Amino acid sequence: MKNIYKIILGLVLILNYNQTNSQEATNDTIVPVSLEGVVVSTPFSESVENNVISVDKVNLGDLGFLKSQSIPKALYNVPGVSFVSTGPGIQKPIIRGLSGNRVVTVYQGIRFENMQWGDEHGLEIHTSGISSIEVIKGPMSVLYGSDAIGGVLYITPERYLSENGLKVDIESLYNANYSGINSSVGLNTKINKFSLLARASIIDAGDYENADGVVENTWTEMTDFKFGVGFNTDNFESDLRFNYTATNLGIPHEEHGDHDDHDDDHDDDHDDHDDEHEEEEESYQELENTIISWKNSLKFNNKSELQVTLGLSDNLRKEFGHHEEHGDHDDDHDDDHDDDDHDDDHDDHDDHEGEAHIDMQLQTTSLDFKYIFPKTDKFEFILGGSFLTQENSNFGEEELIPDAEKQDLGFYGISHVHLDNLDLMVGFRGDKRDIHTHDHHTNSDFEKSYTSFTSSIGLKKNLGSSSNVRLNLSSGYRAPNLSELFADGVHHGTSRYEIGDDRLGVEKSNQIDLVFNTFSDKASFGVDMFYNSLDNYIYIKPTGGEMDGMDLYNYVQEDATLFGIEVSLSGETNLDWLTYNTSFEYLKGNVKEGGNLPFISPLTFKLDFDLDFDKAGTYEIGLVSKANQNEVADYETVTESYSLFDVSGSYMLNMANNDLNLFWSVSNLFDKEYVDHLSRLKNLNIHDMGRNISVGLKYSF
Repeated sequence: MKNIYKIILGLVLILNYNQTNSQEATNDTIVPVSLEGVVVSTPFSESVENNVISVDKVNLGDLGFLKSQSIPKALYNVPGVSFVSTGPGIQKPIIRGLSGNRVVTVYQGIRFENMQWGDEHGLEIHTSGISSIEVIKGPMSVLYGSDAIGGVLYITPERYLSENGLKVDIESLYNANYSGINSSVGLNTKINKFSLLARASIIDAGDYENADGVVENTWTEMTDFKFGVGFNTDNFESDLRFNYTATNLGIPHEEHGDHDDHDDDHDDDHDDHDDEHEEEEESYQELENTIISWKNSLKFNNKSELQVTLGLSDNLRKEFGHHEEHGDHDDDHDDDHDDDDHDDDHDDHDDHEGEAHIDMQLQTTSLDFKYIFPKTDKFEFILGGSFLTQENSNFGEEELIPDAEKQDLGFYGISHVHLDNLDLMVGFRGDKRDIHTHDHHTNSDFEKSYTSFTSSIGLKKNLGSSSNVRLNLSSGYRAPNLSELFADGVHHGTSRYEIGDDRLGVEKSNQIDLVFNTFSDKASFGVDMFYNSLDNYIYIKPTGGEMDGMDLYNYVQEDATLFGIEVSLSGETNLDWLTYNTSFEYLKGNVKEGGNLPFISPLTFKLDFDLDFDKAGTYEIGLVSKANQNEVADYETVTESYSLFDVSGSYMLNMANNDLNLFWSVSNLFDKEYVDHLSRLKNLNIHDMGRNISVGLKYSF
């Protein structure tokens, strides 16, 4: 491992030395290479390099087809961003050690509220039909309200054509490791003031293989439909979007030891996984997400603008299958129900055609508005507000969280002052959250309100024409979610008995973020250091006892801190066909009374070399190296260090005057046996995915 680091460091230093010498010999205009694009997730329409708030923006169209197949792959090179995974089908974002609903996801211009479900549930968003992803790290409650203390993922959907015409694209990808197909077909057209786009996508993936063999019940199926209608005049814009996603996921819940016997039957397993997954031992989820957003923008003659966005979303979640490892819990659970029919339901639960154990629905309605005052040479100002109402309902045998209603109301103001070499941004916000729940088991109600005031101040100072420094001080808050307040039972997804506490108060975050960037026409370099103080941080902690044959965990509240540093370097070399991108990140999370926070990513180093040979195609060589993580929370296991190599390539052909792109990749090239620290399957003795060969194509006309 040490030798690898030395070799990598030497290569980077050599490349950087060569490009520096070349820069000294030229007087070309300085243009940053990796800081392009207008940011839409922050209050003011600024480019990445001119924003007071530090934002990482990834344009999926620039990544190539292979890297744009999932959000984790798309954000692979963004320092400070990682993902908790429960197999390849469930991946939940972590920004600087904070996850769950501490990371707000904005999709189609509205909050994507399926993050309110359990910590082990993923985003469930298909990347086909996504234009870009922006990442804001740190508290953003001033703009996005409660929950955004970890950061924001702002996902921008596919854009309409800018000129009259019609575009059709077809893309498909095959992954050999798990016999997976990922395909999409899209249509985009514009006729004068009207625009329309539509896209249909599917994922069909079997059980994946690792160093031990086939990991059973890790299959994924997804069907996704997107539709959009736009209307555009000089003073008015309207954008109506619809997205429906249906996902079925296998839930691995047994310890996997020797899988050698499965090797010979791997292909058969893939062929049979579509057949309603009839094996008695399988557990699985059925998920449906429906999102409708309507964004309108009206521009006035005084150069001001009013933006209003309406959002409707419906999230359905069902869980099927039995859990023999849960001991006597089923018997005890039956006794707790007043309805005698539940006993029969549990007896029939082994049949996947029967009633779901978990059957939940989350309906959300939102209204967001902001008024952008006329801009002057020195000053910009925005007033805005948001309203959200949400209802959670249970229809299954078990209740992970009770029936509940939630209402959020917030107002904010943000100003931007432009000086000669200094930009100043100041923001404030007030919020109120009301929660009402009804527990069918105890026939009791719970009502509580949470209020908070947050603020932020940011400075950006230009240091000459090629460098700048940013300093942001921001506060945020998060009200406890329903699981943290009311959990009382076996949580199958985490294999533990969880108990909430309705006395939990509001989490408060205060972060200082210092960023230095320097760039030239050939390279960019950045260092980001942050410190986040968290008051009343909520986390789950083992009690040392048991309940219903499961380890007992309680939600508790303690003060905590997060500290980290992120370093990135990218640029060109003296070789016209060779560019590189490298990053280094370190994160430390502690409970102030002693102990480590969970899900803290270990020291990580990444290096990518891009080789562009024009007519001969483009190629990429990638390395990710993670150190061992032994600073773990009470219920976490220590993980060993590992390094993974990936290679990929693409080639463009002209077919009937249209572009045909061919892609291939090999991930985990040397079939490394490893366990990522952020994998939930490590507690089941399950290694991560082994070598995977992918081939794909994309045809546009």
